[in-house]
Amino acid sequence: MILLKMKTGLILLLVLLSPAAALAADQDPTACIKEIEQVCFHLEDKLESCLADRGDQLSPDCRDQLKAAMALAQDPTGPAACIPDVQRLCPDLKPDVFARCMADQQSHFSDACQKYLLKARPE
Repeated sequence: MILLKMKTGLILLLVLLSPAAALAADQDPTACIKEIEQVCFHLEDKLESCLADRGDQLSPDCRDQLKAAMALAQDPTGPAACIPDVQRLCPDLKPDVFARCMADQQSHFSDACQKYLLKARPE
């Protein structure tokens, strides 16, 4: 369960961060997630240790996104508020399907998650 929470949380945070980062960097919003999948291929069950051991293989932009995502994970009023909802309502962790599921299921998310998503929405 801890692994699922960490993986779900990491993907959730990167998906939520990537649109702004992608616009600024003019790149694919899921590029960092794809990089992590390549660098940690077949090590998904050891994602945390893989990223610690192989994080230097990620691009500087992806490392920056990952650091920002990990910082956000500490804020219970931020994207971390959505992790239980996403685990329950969007169990498929493929980034493109994951983002679509979040959009489709948002009305079923908890009040804390919906509050965060409303606050995080671009103006």
